[in-house]
Amino acid sequence: MAALRVAARRVVGGGGGQTPAVAVGEAQRRLFPRLFQVDRARSTTSSAAAANSNAAQGKGLIVEDRERRVKLLMDIHERKEALYDLTSEAERIYNLPRREAREIARLRQELATQVDRRPNDGTWRLLRAKGIFEHYGGLAALMFSTYVLTSMCIGSIVELEPHEQRWLKKKRSEASKAKSGDKASPN
Repeated sequence: MAALRVAARRVVGGGGGQTPAVAVGEAQRRLFPRLFQVDRARSTTSSAAAANSNAAQGKGLIVEDRERRVKLLMDIHERKEALYDLTSEAERIYNLPRREAREIARLRQELATQVDRRPNDGTWRLLRAKGIFEHYGGLAALMFSTYVLTSMCIGSIVELEPHEQRWLKKKRSEASKAKSGDKASPN
């Protein structure tokens, strides 16, 4: 703290009979003028006027923000529609190399589930149905795989014949005797 006071006195100009608190305050105002200008501007306005203007600005900002958000979403939607049309045209007209053709086909299929209805476009219906089928088919495959793996872990899927069960019990008992014999011999 003493070092701060000494530095403040040097910045202010030797102190000249000022108390340390005044010297530090003056040094802070010289070193960080923007911070103090903001504080001064805040202190000069009345709190009631500031509250009213802030509330009005807040409502205005909310409305402007909502309008901006809606405009942005509409712009995104229009661009998706245009991109779907471009990918359709590229696939139909141009003979694209394999890699680019696959990427464009994948993009077009993804966009088919996001664009507006196109009742006269059979390819759109096919791509949309394919995308929906792949989505729900993948979900069904995940659920079935989980069921099978869980059932295998608890042993409810595999039904053994009686002679297989006897053989399995025999092998398990032999393995447990071997383990207990191995543990008993070193001691």
